[in-house]
Amino acid sequence: MSNHASFISSPNDSGNHYYQTYEESLTLWPVTYEAFYVSTRFGQTHIIASGPKDAPPLILLHGALFSSTMWYPNMADWSRKYRTYAIDIMGDKNKSVPEDLNGTRAGYAEWLLDVFDNLGIKKANMVGLSLGGLHVMNFVLRAAERVEKAVLLSPAETFVSFHPDFYKYALGLALPNGVENFLKWMMGDRYVLHPNFAKQFHAGVLWENELRNPKPRADGFPYVFTDDELKSVKIPILLLLSEHEVIYDPQSALYRASTYVPGIEAEIVKNAGHVLSMEQPEYVNGRVLRFLDV
Repeated sequence: MSNHASFISSPNDSGNHYYQTYEESLTLWPVTYEAFYVSTRFGQTHIIASGPKDAPPLILLHGALFSSTMWYPNMADWSRKYRTYAIDIMGDKNKSVPEDLNGTRAGYAEWLLDVFDNLGIKKANMVGLSLGGLHVMNFVLRAAERVEKAVLLSPAETFVSFHPDFYKYALGLALPNGVENFLKWMMGDRYVLHPNFAKQFHAGVLWENELRNPKPRADGFPYVFTDDELKSVKIPILLLLSEHEVIYDPQSALYRASTYVPGIEAEIVKNAGHVLSMEQPEYVNGRVLRFLDV
């Protein structure tokens, strides 16, 4: 495996520890990769790329606090046919380095446009989980001409508001046993994070960095898109929700998405919770490829 990434900032001790755990999680990556940075007007964006360089591009956007390393169960399948770009979302806990993050929905779309342009990508397929799914939908609505097809996996809000329990567990992450309680709530007895990845998640929670934990704002995220916004979608979208979702009611999300988004393919995946790409990778990998390959 090649890894061209290097420290381009000077994180504090907790940041250095986080960077170390990130690299340990990358040992789970099942295929050859390149890790590098691209410049944007909002800071340095860290990317993990795999697959044939001449293959069609597939952009991957991770869940909050999970970083791009979360895609390791999906890489072997997706990188056979696609040049995958797992992008560390600016402002979240990962290896991207925010410099001028305004945190608005328009700003996040501009950030991704910078990434596309600097990678030389005119148009790509996109997959996003949770926070990443919200980013994908936001980008689809603001730059549809740059997206072939989009896959939303358990998108954060987007269609319906968070359950109040989400804030209870999320705000309690930094408390004693907070991480354990959060993961137990989200994953139940179905799934246990790999020790390397669990260590990285813990380190991210403990990493205090204001630039990587932007304050909520009215024109930022999280966000539930309006009926008119959903009706304006112009590209094919696949929505995969989870049978055991806890951050919101999946049936309500399925109903609203199916009602308003033109031509959407939407389903609820059995025996899966919020992070369904990790809990049920075999099914999700195949379902995503079937959608993209048509």
